[in-house]
Amino acid sequence: MSAARLGLDALAVGLALSLNRWVRILTNPIAARLYERFPAGALVAVALALAVLSTAAYALPGWLAVFLGARLVWGFSWSLLRLGSLLSAIEGGTGRAGKALGEMRAVYGLGFVAGALYAPFAVESWGWEMACVVAAALTLGLGLPPVLLARRWRRGMEFPGADADRVSIWHPRLAAVFAVAALQYSLYSGLLAVAGGLRVAELFPQGGALLAVLVPATIIAAAFVLTQRLSQVLWTPVAGRLADRALPATFVGATVAAVAAMSGLALVRDATAFVAFGALAFFAGITSIVAVELALAHRSTDADRPRVLATYNSWADIGAAAGALGGGAFALAGTDVAIMAGATIAALTIPLWRFGSAAGLMRGGPSFT
Repeated sequence: MSAARLGLDALAVGLALSLNRWVRILTNPIAARLYERFPAGALVAVALALAVLSTAAYALPGWLAVFLGARLVWGFSWSLLRLGSLLSAIEGGTGRAGKALGEMRAVYGLGFVAGALYAPFAVESWGWEMACVVAAALTLGLGLPPVLLARRWRRGMEFPGADADRVSIWHPRLAAVFAVAALQYSLYSGLLAVAGGLRVAELFPQGGALLAVLVPATIIAAAFVLTQRLSQVLWTPVAGRLADRALPATFVGATVAAVAAMSGLALVRDATAFVAFGALAFFAGITSIVAVELALAHRSTDADRPRVLATYNSWADIGAAAGALGGGAFALAGTDVAIMAGATIAALTIPLWRFGSAAGLMRGGPSFT
C-alpha cells in the first residue's frame, strides 16, 4: 500500500514501521515483570485483546496519532505474546525444549507467510480500512482458542525466596550470549535480506536464469526472500531437535555453514547458485538462533527465566533494527562488501558463544559447551 493512499508521507510510514520494534525495548522488561507477578494465562488474554484493538485501529491511518498509538500498543502486545510463547515452549517442552522452540517458530513462520499473502489481496479487494477490520476479526477468531486453552496457566506467579538465586543479566558471560543474539538478528532479520536484495539488483538488472528458466530480477529477489520464510516454517522443528541432541555442535556447525553460505553469496554470479546460497544462509542462521534460545533455557530457572528471555528479546530487537540500517550502510561500499561483512559478523559469534557458554555463568551450573 503506497504512502499516498494511506494519507501518510514517507517519514510517517518509516516511523510507523519501526515504532513497534523500538518500543519493545521498553516493554520487554515490563512483560517480564508481569509474567513474574500475574497468572500467565490472563496475560496472554490481555495480549490478544490489545492485538485485536491495535489491528482494528490501523484502519484510521489518516489519524496519525491514533495510528502511531496503535503501533505502540501492538509493540506491547507482541512483547507479551513473544515472551509467553518462549516460556510456554521451554517450560512445557517436557525435556525437549529445543523441539518445542522449533515448533513455536514454525507456527510464527506460518503466520508471517499468511499475513504476507493476505495483505495485498485484501487491500486491493476491500480497501485498507476493511482489510484492517477483517484482520482484527481473524486475529480474534484464530487467537481465542489458544487463549482459552491457556486460561489456567499460572506459571507467572512470584517464586518465594527466589531473589537470592537470580542471575544478573549483566553477568559478562550472559551478556556475551545476548550479544550473539543481537548479532544474529542483525544478520538474518536485517543485513542479509537488505544486502541480498541489493545484490540481486546489481547482478541481475535484466533478470537471470533460475533453474534454467529466464526470469526477471523481481522473481530472483522473491525466491531469495522466500527461502527465509521456508527456513522459518519448514526447518525450525528440525533445528530444535538437532539442538536438543547436541547443542554446542548445532550452534557451531550452523554458524560455520552460514559463514560459508554468505561467502558464496558474495562470489557467485549465477542466479540459481545465489538463491541456493541464500537458502543455506537463512536455514543455518535460524538453526543457530534456536540453539541460542535453548542455551538460555538451560541457563535460567523458573524464577528468573522471564527476565532473562525478555532481555534476550530486547537485544534481538535492537539487532534486527540495526541490521537493516547496517546492510544499507555497508552496501554503499559494495553489495559484496556488505555480504562479506555479514559473514565476518557471523564468524565473530563463535568466540562470543564460547565465552558465554563456559562454566560458571550462573550459580556454578554446568556449561553448555
